[in-house]
Amino acid sequence: MTKEIQESLSKAQAHVSNLRKTNSRFIYISLIASVFATLIAGLTAFSGPIVGQGPPAWKWTCGIVAVFTATATVFTGLHKQLTVSERLAKATECVGKLKSVQISLENSDLSSADKNEIIKEYKKVIEIYSEFVS
Repeated sequence: MTKEIQESLSKAQAHVSNLRKTNSRFIYISLIASVFATLIAGLTAFSGPIVGQGPPAWKWTCGIVAVFTATATVFTGLHKQLTVSERLAKATECVGKLKSVQISLENSDLSSADKNEIIKEYKKVIEIYSEFVS
């Protein structure tokens, strides 16, 4: 049983690692795109278009700001729609529960009834957090 718990724990930890990267990536891209859009818009308002002069320069400048704004919007929407933060929290909770089960099983001299209780707890964790351990 210890081997199965360790395998489940490894899978859950891999999910946490991937979700952390995805979470950070989405947040950073959104933040950086928003900052660039704001800086370019502010610089343009202060000193005119950032590329050239005349109407074409204004079109290009506004287009660049629109691309950064759209990028920020898309990544913020994806982050929310894919529920990255919520899944990360749930996966982290799964890892904690699996570690608890593993420690309980490995570090104590338990009676057969107590081991059965720990195995029941493990099965419950697998049932609740199946998306992270399969």
